[in-house]
Amino acid sequence: MTGGYSPIHTQVDTGCVQENFIQVNIEKTFQKLEQFLSFQDKRIAEETRWLQENKIDLILSDASSLPLKAGKALGIPSILICNFTWHDIYSHFPGAQKWRGSLDTLEEEYAQATLQILPQCHIVNDIIENTEEVGFIARKGKNIKNRLEQVQGIALKDKTVVFIYLGDMGAQSVEWENLKKLKDFIFITRDPLPKDLPNLFVLDDEFLYQDLIASSDIVFTKAGYSTLATAFAHGKPVLSCSREHFSEFAVMRDFMHQKQVGWVMDSEKFFTCDWEEDIRKVQKLSIEGKTLLNGEDAVEKILTRFLEEKNFS
Repeated sequence: MTGGYSPIHTQVDTGCVQENFIQVNIEKTFQKLEQFLSFQDKRIAEETRWLQENKIDLILSDASSLPLKAGKALGIPSILICNFTWHDIYSHFPGAQKWRGSLDTLEEEYAQATLQILPQCHIVNDIIENTEEVGFIARKGKNIKNRLEQVQGIALKDKTVVFIYLGDMGAQSVEWENLKKLKDFIFITRDPLPKDLPNLFVLDDEFLYQDLIASSDIVFTKAGYSTLATAFAHGKPVLSCSREHFSEFAVMRDFMHQKQVGWVMDSEKFFTCDWEEDIRKVQKLSIEGKTLLNGEDAVEKILTRFLEEKNFS
């Protein structure tokens, strides 16, 4: 129990079934979604009962549509705080019309939201009527280079430090051995990567992601929203690789190129660790003045205003 609240763990959406860092298994993703939604009436009934029993006045959701319909039925306002909805993601997959029933269910649920707060670099939808845009929302970290050097024995002097975050899927497909050729760079990560390379350091969860990003020069990532937001919040340019069929990624890619705050490399070069040329390109990029930051402060103001308007105590 933390801060007077105790989390309750339950499944609220199904995400995507991924083959690796960059590929989605579309058929299995929709099958998983359809199976999940087959019990949606029961879940919404349970959610409605829980909202009533706990006398909930306001619903805040990331990207889940599950509580929105229950809240609407009870007259409880709901606010989504997310740069995409799952309807945005699924509806852009090739062959999505085959799963029209599931998409219609999601569309109906998302339409019940009172407001969607859209952090910068978001997917625009025409389902939710009321929206407000804010800057990137990110966790703030601290520079721990001294700790990495003194405690972990990582020699960072005169090296470009690259933080890698790709997740834990498909790592075996990458030719990590080739990183040894990139002698001017130090790579740090918390991903389950090889631990026998002289310039790749695999750290445990004692090290916070935001601290490792704050301590790096470049962030190399699959370009999920949270990692990009944290990188930009610390003034770090981003290197990524193409991700087929991720509509969220298409928005991220266009944003990085238009703002010149990141670079997307060819996926073949990614898998062979032929990264030097692309890292050099990213080294020349700057973040300053190009992105809207501190979205969390704007969200707080919106929520405060919302609560005041609704006369919540």
